[in-house]
Amino acid sequence: MAQHRYYFAAQYNWQGRVGFYLSFENETPEPVCRLSTLRIALGVADGNSWRFIVGSPQWQWNTTYTLKAQITEAGASLWLNGKPLGESAGGFSAHSGALEIGMTPSWASGATDYHLTAHRVSIRTGKGKPVNVPLAESSATVPEPVRMFNPETFWGQPVTRKGFAPALPVTIEATFRLVPLPDWKRFQPYIDRYGQCRYVQTVDKVRTDADLQRSLQQEKRILAQWGTPSDFDRFGGYLKAGWREQGTGFYRITRKGDYWWLVTPEGYPCFYLGVCSVPALLWERTPVSEREAVFEWLPPREGKTAEVWGKDVWGERAGTDYVCLHAVNLMRRFGDDWKQQSVELAKQRLLTWGFSGAGKWDRLESFPCAPVLGHWDVPNLVRHPDIFDPAIQAQFRESLRRQIEPLRNSAWVLGWSVGNEFDEIITREEIRQILRLPGAPAGKRSLMDYVLENLYRNDLSRLVQAWRVTAHDRSALYNAQPNPPEEDIEALRCFYADRYYGWIYRTVKEIDPNHLYFGFWIVPGWWENEEDWLLSAKHCDVLGYDRYAPDFADDWMKRLIARIDKPILCGEFSFPAWHEGARAYGRYPVWAKDEADSGEMYRQWVTNAARHPACVGVMWFQYRDQPLTGRGPGRGNTLVIGEHFAFGLVDFTDRPKWELVKRMREVNLKVAQIRLQAMRR
Repeated sequence: MAQHRYYFAAQYNWQGRVGFYLSFENETPEPVCRLSTLRIALGVADGNSWRFIVGSPQWQWNTTYTLKAQITEAGASLWLNGKPLGESAGGFSAHSGALEIGMTPSWASGATDYHLTAHRVSIRTGKGKPVNVPLAESSATVPEPVRMFNPETFWGQPVTRKGFAPALPVTIEATFRLVPLPDWKRFQPYIDRYGQCRYVQTVDKVRTDADLQRSLQQEKRILAQWGTPSDFDRFGGYLKAGWREQGTGFYRITRKGDYWWLVTPEGYPCFYLGVCSVPALLWERTPVSEREAVFEWLPPREGKTAEVWGKDVWGERAGTDYVCLHAVNLMRRFGDDWKQQSVELAKQRLLTWGFSGAGKWDRLESFPCAPVLGHWDVPNLVRHPDIFDPAIQAQFRESLRRQIEPLRNSAWVLGWSVGNEFDEIITREEIRQILRLPGAPAGKRSLMDYVLENLYRNDLSRLVQAWRVTAHDRSALYNAQPNPPEEDIEALRCFYADRYYGWIYRTVKEIDPNHLYFGFWIVPGWWENEEDWLLSAKHCDVLGYDRYAPDFADDWMKRLIARIDKPILCGEFSFPAWHEGARAYGRYPVWAKDEADSGEMYRQWVTNAARHPACVGVMWFQYRDQPLTGRGPGRGNTLVIGEHFAFGLVDFTDRPKWELVKRMREVNLKVAQIRLQAMRR
């Protein structure tokens, strides 16, 4: 399956139902999006809902097209080459965020057989003059085979305009031609035996095993020169704060004035600095099936390298083979004892670079960590287990107990979380599906009971009229297939989420009352609405969240934090280096020019986090770079499958990115002092 989207112009908040976008959209069950299935879409929101105008023209190669969209007080309209594609009546509510022009989102950057060329975008708002934006091809100096890893580079360099305030009418015009994308297969193989791109040439490229050994010896000298900081306890607590709490053997929370602090098991104040996915010895793997020709060399499937191979590692049940080439590099560096030596070096690196410990997604023995628990072995009602069903409750509780028990008394566990990001959001559509379920499962009955007793004050006749069902008693209501109004769906959603999050929180604390609970790493904006933020905060000790953004907190984020009286902990943030596509890695929505730029962005981000009274720590995503050919899931004869970003503190050959980590170390060693100084102001 492939999905691709290209925004000619976009300024919107999807969950907030505000703003507009004009885009190309394509989705297909095939590995590559074809020109024949390409659509044009204009989305306009009025604060309550989205409406769309969609056109599917008969496209021709190398033909010049002019696309025009207009948004007025009365509605919206869309034309192609002067011919109307559609119109939609309704209002418009503007979004105050940045205007994105020529952007391909990371979640919809699948392979295509076409791209745009010779194009420009013009935007006029109100009675102002039009703003013309020519979109030249980006990375034009990058060799063509390297650009094949990032086909969006053929589409033009995206432009971000801050401070754009749309006034009606808004008129968008785009001129473009559609041309075939070059055939990527003619450059095979792409990946060398070290997992690097054969067509990328840098002075520090690994060409022999001896290069790996030389870099290891150089690193040992630098780490010895820098040394392990002596101002912190083994859990990341600052020894020179001038105050100390009673140590309890576990991490906990305290408040000094307006400032929240983590307290280490030994009682010292801590602003936690973590790194996710460490040591990641055999993660992440890349899919191999149906694209073996991409690789110059693949390790034997038996013997010492047998364990670097895996099948259906995402649980897809498609018989897909995956391989972990960075693990082979670790074998080349460290020999038979590669796992233990990699683990010990990872610990030394993180401590020397000023980090407190690990973050989400992996852990190191006798080292701070933040394990993420799951419920993959508990059946879902729709998207989540039915915690209203006593049998499911018992199964869910036992699953959590099994996961927690081995580390229940460990001082190294920072705290627990269950699930991750949007997967744990209770959506409106989930509620609709529960209400449409046949029979009367416990979750459906609980929703019906709640709405009857709390929204309709036990007035069944009023409820069945509003829900357009026939039911003479509660039993018949349970078996109905209702069509509730939107306000009832939202009320039921919040009720269900409140009960679901509350049950998990209480259950985790019953199993393990000593460790902190962080919730499910909610992503601000990736939800139904702000009620999800409030509900998540209600059922945790520290609100864990993930935020991929250039700043720690803009005005909107500050307002969200101010709405809760809870400490917060950021579980993932990152600024992977892009190098204008010259290294073949993907361009993440929040990217840095190079490692030095990434380090400077980190410095500012962490400094601002440390100065915020509510924030008690942050975790960088992640320890290693991802495979150039993507981490999956999926299979097919395409060059990149899934994420392929340079997130790492170390590259794919296990070498530190010195321009990044030296800047990280500088601010990491000062962060406790930065927070203490902010607290004293």
